Amino acid sequence: MSSAHREPSALQIAAYAAPALAIAALGQPFYQFAPTLYVRDLGLPAAAIGLIVLVARLVDGAGDLAVGIASDRTGGRFGRRKPWIVLGAPLAAIAAFMALNPPDAPTLGYFAFWTIAVSLAWAMLNIPLNAWGAELSRDYAGRTRVAAVREGLTLLGVIAATAAVAGLSEADGGLVAALAVLGVAVALATPLTAMIAGVGAPDPAPVPLTREPAAAALRGVMANALFRRLLTAQFVNALANALPATLFLLFVGERLGRPDLQGALIGGYFVAGLLSVPVWSWIGSRMPKHRAWCAAMVWACAVFALALFVDGPEDLPLYIAVALLSGLALGADVVLPASMQADVVEAEALTRGDGAPSRTGLVFALWSLATKIALGIAGGVGFGLIGLAGYEPALADQPSAVGPALTLAYAVLPLALKAVAIALMWRFPLDALELERRRERPA
Repeated sequence: MSSAHREPSALQIAAYAAPALAIAALGQPFYQFAPTLYVRDLGLPAAAIGLIVLVARLVDGAGDLAVGIASDRTGGRFGRRKPWIVLGAPLAAIAAFMALNPPDAPTLGYFAFWTIAVSLAWAMLNIPLNAWGAELSRDYAGRTRVAAVREGLTLLGVIAATAAVAGLSEADGGLVAALAVLGVAVALATPLTAMIAGVGAPDPAPVPLTREPAAAALRGVMANALFRRLLTAQFVNALANALPATLFLLFVGERLGRPDLQGALIGGYFVAGLLSVPVWSWIGSRMPKHRAWCAAMVWACAVFALALFVDGPEDLPLYIAVALLSGLALGADVVLPASMQADVVEAEALTRGDGAPSRTGLVFALWSLATKIALGIAGGVGFGLIGLAGYEPALADQPSAVGPALTLAYAVLPLALKAVAIALMWRFPLDALELERRRERPA
């Protein structure tokens, strides 16, 4: 680690994080709306579309690992991560435009090709962007600021894309016209924000002196006890968050009995999360990040326990409080673990010494892959539990066991998982003082 490193300015951090605003539309909003467009509005078979989405997710995970390793091996005058952002942006622009502006009678092959292209483009942009953020700042609190700006723009992008599609869908043209507009917006915004990052933000990573085989890099990363502990906590917490997210529509419709408020409630949750980002960034810069994250998870548990008492439309005020107050913990979940991961990357690099090959891209690829696995498990567990209880979508009146099963999967299991994550993180042994001690140790 060079002592000549200069901390990025606020303008440089904003430039670096700019692509996150556009990339956000390629994640949740794309997978939320695009399959519905091709099935409901364009008449393609639902089972085949579901299979294609699953394959695209598998390609997405493999792409994360491939891009993470490849970006670790990139070097030259333009930096290590920046070239991936600049080159991935045109692919993302073309893929998003084509996927969201299909012909009148698209084939399954058309949907498969462009959905997989979107997945690969997302990997080319997102993994290097996260790794770049970890290398942009060497300051314990500075890394939290970098993560906060990036994740804040990500949440803003998700909110803007979702709200725009929901709003435009109500006008003439419906979902077809709304997603066409989103496709154009992403096609324009992705190259523009990539250019802003390429020109306005430094990519401080040096040309790698040595390179290591992918298997050796993977073994080295997984041998890091700090990384394993943080990754485990992140996975458990992601699973805790994914269960209610997966079952949200059913819980609001079946347990709360207000399906008409689904959009407003999820919108309020994300807006609360966005507003909380600067608050948790401030808290994380004034106390150990792992303790700040634990505090946020304790808050989330205290609030989400109220969902146990939601049992009908009369509990709407209570559930509004749950949605908004639990959203205030979202900012911590997206900012603090990512900032801590950057600290873990540096701690490992200090152990290996100057000139050791970079593993930052691989670290964030594994991080992304773990989150996706958690989402998949949440879907299987959540829908599996209510299925065992006898849930049938066609039934107007569900069996009596469905309500308790839905509460169990939606609230009880997440509370238990959050408790596990808190236990893993409470005594996490890397904070600002420990990181500084490691820097001062002789090589």
